[in-house]
Formats: sequence, C-alpha cells, structure tokens
Amino acid sequence: MDDRERNLRKRLWLAVSLTAVIFLAELIGGWWTHSLALLSDAFHVLTDAFSLVLTLVAVHLAMRPPSDRHTFGLHRLEIFAAAFNAGSLLVICVWLAYEAVERLLNPQPVLAKEMLLIASIGLAVNIVVIFLLHSHMRHSLNVKSAVLHVIGDAASSIGVIAAGLVMALTGWFWFDPILSLLITTAIGYNALKVAKEAAHILMEGVPYGVDTQLVRDALSSLPNVKQVHDLHIWSLCSSCRYLSAHLVVDEEGMKDINSVLNNAQEMLRLQFQIHHATLQVEPSECSDHYLCENHIHPDIHQSSQQIVH
Repeated sequence: MDDRERNLRKRLWLAVSLTAVIFLAELIGGWWTHSLALLSDAFHVLTDAFSLVLTLVAVHLAMRPPSDRHTFGLHRLEIFAAAFNAGSLLVICVWLAYEAVERLLNPQPVLAKEMLLIASIGLAVNIVVIFLLHSHMRHSLNVKSAVLHVIGDAASSIGVIAAGLVMALTGWFWFDPILSLLITTAIGYNALKVAKEAAHILMEGVPYGVDTQLVRDALSSLPNVKQVHDLHIWSLCSSCRYLSAHLVVDEEGMKDINSVLNNAQEMLRLQFQIHHATLQVEPSECSDHYLCENHIHPDIHQSSQQIVH
C-alpha cells in the first residue's frame, strides 16, 4: 500500500465517522423541529455514509493483488461502486423532488431557528468531509461519486439554512421546496455525468482523453513499424488504462523485436499514460480483419510472435 492509498483510507474512515454523526443529529433534529426538509436531509446524509463505506470497501478490495481467479485484481469494483452511488443519487433526486412538490402544495410550520442551527452544523461537517477527500477525486471515479454525494448534501444544507432564514423572518414556508427543487436538479446533473462515465468504462470504452487515431498514428510512426491493427484501448478502473495491438514491422524490426517493443511501451507510457500494453509483433501484412487498416485477402499467411510486456 503506497502513501496515497494509506492516506485515502484514513480520510475515508474519518469521513464516515463525521457523516454518521451528521445523520444522527439531523434525524433527531428533524423530529424535534418538525422539519421535513431536515428529516429528508438526514436520510440523504445516510446515503452519503453508505456511499463512503462502499468506497472504503472498494478501495480496500482494489488493493488486493491479482490471483489465478481474478488475474486483473479487483480494481473493477471501484466502477461498480461508482455506478451504484450515481444510481442511488438519482433515486434520491426523484424522492427529493417529490417531497419538494408535496411541501410546496402543503407547507407546514417548523421551528426555524433550531432548524437553522442543526443545518449549519451539518453544513460545516460536510465542508470538512469534502476538504478531506477532494484531492483524491481526480484519481478515483469511486471517490469522485462519493464526494458528489457529500457535495449534494452540503447543497441541501445550504438550502435548508436559506429556507430557515426566510421562514424565520417572513413565515414563507413555501420557500424551502423551491430551493430543494433547484438543488435536486444540480445533484441529478452531476449524478448523470458519473453514471455515464461508469457505464462507458463498464462497456470497455476508450478512456476519456485518449484519441484512438492518435494512438494508432503514434505507434505507426515508431521506427520499423509499418502498420498497426487490432488496436483496443480500455479502462479497468478510472486510473488503469490498458491497450492491446498488433504491430506489423519490417525485416529490421524483426531482427530487434525488443527495441520495437521498448520504444512502443515507453511512448505509450509517456504520451498516453498507458502503463499496461500487450503487443503482438508480426512480420507480414494483416489479414482482412474488421479492425484492420488495410483490408487484404484473408488467405495471406501471417506468422507472428507474441510478446507481452
């Protein structure tokens, strides 16, 4: 386990503990103040706690080494957790929107000052949790989705505070559901983005930020490489890029295959941040494959030597 992973686990444990405290405080506070918004936010916080626990479990399992049964390890669990988090967030958005409409049609008086105090404490703790985890968002889609949960709850807390102020000063109890609908829209938009990215990875799509044609051109431009075909690029998790390809090389390249492979591996690492590539070297033109650049009659014989780095 490297320092970054160890630091992430510590921060996740602290975030889970703080989120659990917020849940209990808002649950009791919602019952005490008769605030449906605060009570709803408490269950929103509960989903935050669950998503953080799920993230912690995924991080722990992903660090296990590959085995004969799971040769890629368990990194893909991160994407499953991210997809679940995004999906649950969308369900919460539907529920919050329904509750907001109900409150808009049937506003009820609440203890606004007490609600303000509890929501302010919840917002402060949410900000602490976001600060603890934000630096890890770009390294893990799973952490990103969990932080989005917390950001969504922080936004909800702001809405509760604003609504509490307005209700305390004016008695306009319809103000809370209006803000809740706006907040729900923002949360749903971010959840859809995470869900789309997770689905793209699960469908073995090319990683975002990687252009397949640029990779093909870069490999084709290497010394002694005449052609590239059967090129596949995908992600195992948000930070794990994989590639497989056939490289057709000239006679000089076949004499020094190690040099060809080393050049290709180094270029992929430095230019595209692809650290795991499986390359097959071939001394002749490719066959009539649907991913081949030059469609040649399939009767052409191909002799190949597979070398994996």
